[in-house]
Amino acid sequence: MVITSMRAGRTGRRVVALAVGAMFLSACDTGSASSPDGGGWFGAAGQGASLVGDDGEMVSILPDLTPVADLELAPSGEQHTSYAPETAPTIVRQRQAIVDVHLEVVEDVCPLDPANGVTVTMWGFRVAGDTDVTCGAPGPVIRARVGDVLRMTVTNLAGNEHPHNIDFHAVTGQGGGAEATTVGPGESATINARLLYPGAFMYHCAFGDVPEHIAKGMYGMVIVDPEVPLPPADHEWAVMQSEWYVGEPDATGFAAFDKASAVLEEPRYMTFNGRTDALTGDNALQMQVGERARIYMVNEGLNLDSNFHAIGSHWDAVWPEAATHQVNQPIRGSQSTLVVAGGGTVVDLLGQVPSTILLVDHALIRTFYKGLVGLVVIGGGQNPEIFAGSARSAEEEPAAPATESSDGTSVSIPAQAFDPANADQAYSPRSLTVTAGTTVTWTNEDIVPHTVTSGTSDGTVVSPDGTFDSGNIAVGDTWSVTFDEPGTFSYYCTPHPWMQGEVIVEAG
Repeated sequence: MVITSMRAGRTGRRVVALAVGAMFLSACDTGSASSPDGGGWFGAAGQGASLVGDDGEMVSILPDLTPVADLELAPSGEQHTSYAPETAPTIVRQRQAIVDVHLEVVEDVCPLDPANGVTVTMWGFRVAGDTDVTCGAPGPVIRARVGDVLRMTVTNLAGNEHPHNIDFHAVTGQGGGAEATTVGPGESATINARLLYPGAFMYHCAFGDVPEHIAKGMYGMVIVDPEVPLPPADHEWAVMQSEWYVGEPDATGFAAFDKASAVLEEPRYMTFNGRTDALTGDNALQMQVGERARIYMVNEGLNLDSNFHAIGSHWDAVWPEAATHQVNQPIRGSQSTLVVAGGGTVVDLLGQVPSTILLVDHALIRTFYKGLVGLVVIGGGQNPEIFAGSARSAEEEPAAPATESSDGTSVSIPAQAFDPANADQAYSPRSLTVTAGTTVTWTNEDIVPHTVTSGTSDGTVVSPDGTFDSGNIAVGDTWSVTFDEPGTFSYYCTPHPWMQGEVIVEAG
């Protein structure tokens, strides 16, 4: 698995490759190559650059490799692991090195949907010795530089029950290293693998029933920085999309792995970074107006492609398939980008106006019904040159924010009610008791429309009963219904099924 040399004749083609890369960047350059808003990476597309050498063969983009015997360990202060959404800093050193990483396999029962108390069996990875981490989905984000040797040690903890391994999509070698890293409980294995291409790559367990191991959370990301670094960004985040194939939760909230739904490619849950709340509430990503944020995104699958989209903004730059070699110019100003299962992308987001950006898969059932949502909160001053709300006449002014009235007949849908992390207070009060003949009024104080729909919801799957349905209640609007008969009337929001409430009607 150690790659120490290249075949004869490669060096000459390398010179051509560098020349072509220089021509490409020169043709694009209208400013500094490191400028996030000038030329270089973000300049106009180059014209006439060729990837074919004088001999008519495709030019290689592989790095010139320093022999393994001449490599030193990466500097002691250089960080190579983190936990999503954090990333280690960009690696800007010029020389190749040996990057030493040690991961441990963990098996546990862990929260998947904390707002609804749902837990699942999770198998995953952690940085060796990090005993605070017992739920390893997703695994650590590993960062190195193209041309580095990744010295990876995998330990399957003695208390585990199953064999595991790791297939690194960033690695050239049998099974991406899977065969050489297969370890039973209590065993360790080490590989040395050269990182030949820059980008953001998936890694995952590939032992036994591979789909089951991935579906239980055994995946992570390797970021391989290119020789020519990407333009600087104020923030860098790691985001991993995945699918959870589980059945109906039992009385304790535990949902078991459901192979039948995996075969049908019908996940019950979908998440960013392994939980429904990983990027919401207190975990929302934060940036300011005027800043640039870069997201390294990997679609861990198991089965479905991702339609990665930022509601309320654009991708200012996209490196499709996370191919960040300097010959690949980014797409500028995209609305959505396709990320195949087992693939990645790198996208830049600009802070243009203060707002909350929703990170979603634009196959929106996955967001609204299955838990796949992340938030980027942008703070700072308003910019009416880019966005301003329409002026309202006095007659059009929305009602004042609703509070529970003295006779208890009003329900508020508060700000951020759409966030699954706020499910417990998505309707306020969540349970309202009135007497028969009372009219109850709901007011939407959130930033998106909501519904009040009678029936039940388990947080993802809804069952309307047809008693009442508000339809979309626009921001600032109200909706009312009169309850004439005693009973308990459960309701939910159709696009946000984690929002649930009830009205208890007593005899007058």
